[in-house]
Amino acid sequence: MVLGAVLMFGADRPTGDPIDMYNRWGFAVLKILDEDQVRILERFTKAWVYRLLAQWTAGRENSLPLETYHIWSKSLLIDHGSIFCAGNRHVCPDREIENILISNDQLKSFLREIGVERYEVWDEGLGWLGFRYIRPRMGDGYPFSRKAWGIAQNVISFWVPIIGNNPSETLTLVPGSHLKDYDKHLPTDGKFRKDEYRLTNVPSALERYNPKLARGEIIVYHPKTLHSENVAAGNVTRLSLEFRINPIDMGASVSGVRSYGNK
Repeated sequence: MVLGAVLMFGADRPTGDPIDMYNRWGFAVLKILDEDQVRILERFTKAWVYRLLAQWTAGRENSLPLETYHIWSKSLLIDHGSIFCAGNRHVCPDREIENILISNDQLKSFLREIGVERYEVWDEGLGWLGFRYIRPRMGDGYPFSRKAWGIAQNVISFWVPIIGNNPSETLTLVPGSHLKDYDKHLPTDGKFRKDEYRLTNVPSALERYNPKLARGEIIVYHPKTLHSENVAAGNVTRLSLEFRINPIDMGASVSGVRSYGNK
C-alpha cells in the first residue's frame, strides 16, 4: 500500500472519519450493523448457499462447514462454476433483509454526507442483492477492475462480510486509485466476462490494501476505485454479500427500480 495509506491506516485497521476516507482513498469502512442484524444476514446467506449445495450437503451441514468448502468440495466433485453462476447468486430478498441493508439509517447518513440525496438500487435483472463465494488460491474472484469501466458506471458499492473478516480474506482495494487514470484492456481469455475492462498493469503488493473488519462493519467503495475479489491467501472460503446504489440527479426520472431518498 502507498506510504500515505500506511501512515493513516496502521497495520490493518483503517482509522479516521469515513467521509474523509471515502473522498481521499476511494473507500471507507462503516459500522452499520448491530449484532442481531449480523446474525440475521449470516443465517440468510448461509441458508442460501446450503440450498444450492443441498445435493451434497443436506443433513450434513454440521460436518461440512462453509468455511472449509475449498477442502471438502474436492472429494464431492462439485462444479463450483456451475453451482455458483450469476443467476444462482442474485436475488431480490424479503423486506427484512432490505430494511437491514438498503433502509439502514447509518448507510443513508453516509450517503447524505457524500452528497447523495436520491438513489436507486442497482439491479441488472437477476436481483439487487448478490453473494460471492471465493475459495483461497483458486482464482474464483475477478481480477483488478473498477465499476466505472462497466455498465454500472456510477454505482457506489457495498461489501458485507459473512465469512472472512481478516486482511487475508477481505476485498482487495487500491487506496487513492479513484483519483488516477489507468490503462485497461478487454480480456480475451479466462473464466470471467469478456466485455468488462480489466486493469492492464497489476498493482504491486505495496499498493494494495485489505482491511480488517469487526463484526457489523462493511466496506463501501467509489465507482472508480480499483479492487479485486480474488483471495490469494487465507485458510477459509470467503463468503460476502454485495449490493450497489446508483445516485440519481434531482431532476431525473427513475425507471423500474425502487428509488430511495435522504430527507
